[in-house]
Amino acid sequence: MLLPPYAPDGGSALASPIRALIFDLDGTLVDTLGGVANAINCALIHHSLAPLTISEIADRVGEGGTALVEYALKKAGYEGDSERVTQLQKSYFQAYLSAPIHDTSVFPGVIPMLERAQARNLDLAICTNKAGILAEAVLDGLGLTQYFRFFVYGDSLSYRKPHPGPIMWIVGKMGVPLQTCVMIGDTENDVLAARNSGVRSVFVSFGYSKLDSLSSQPDWVVHHFDRLDSILRNFDHQPHTENDPEHQI
Repeated sequence: MLLPPYAPDGGSALASPIRALIFDLDGTLVDTLGGVANAINCALIHHSLAPLTISEIADRVGEGGTALVEYALKKAGYEGDSERVTQLQKSYFQAYLSAPIHDTSVFPGVIPMLERAQARNLDLAICTNKAGILAEAVLDGLGLTQYFRFFVYGDSLSYRKPHPGPIMWIVGKMGVPLQTCVMIGDTENDVLAARNSGVRSVFVSFGYSKLDSLSSQPDWVVHHFDRLDSILRNFDHQPHTENDPEHQI
């Protein structure tokens, strides 16, 4: 489905050609839910705490590992215990790094999409709330690092998505106008970070969040990365309505 593009300046959101794509990681490029679940539950069991369900983990993957650890401790009755947070997070990192691509896979269509984007000379970046040491282990383990020029992780800066800072940092390093950039992700944090920074957003429906759970509407929704090409090809054209059958993504 192609939604009516958001135009922050009141004009056409398609007035400028795309020059850069900024991607979330978990739930967008890579299905990491199994690996995250394995690591956090190994850590919880090690500390004699109850494991989390897949649903609980999926709801919080986009917030980063610290939020997941804090949720687990709050559920166990240890909210606000910074020492336990530190201990559990250390165990989580150790478990994750021991098997960073366990039950983890690249989503269908990602590699061909990245290769087509490179062939178009688009600048590519990663913007994730995942801790850098974990994100790098996943990217390297799956052979994805080579496709990207810039990386912002959950611990790279003093702020994380949905704050606009990470996207603004990437765009500043790229040296391109904001209106030529697109943030692609699967959670509200991604959509809000795009909106807050002034770049456009693509929501992938196959990730860990549902479209109807978002409080802010993305500019486009895609159900498979093959359909991203439709957005790129039509970027110099006028916006189409969501009822136009030619532009259902």
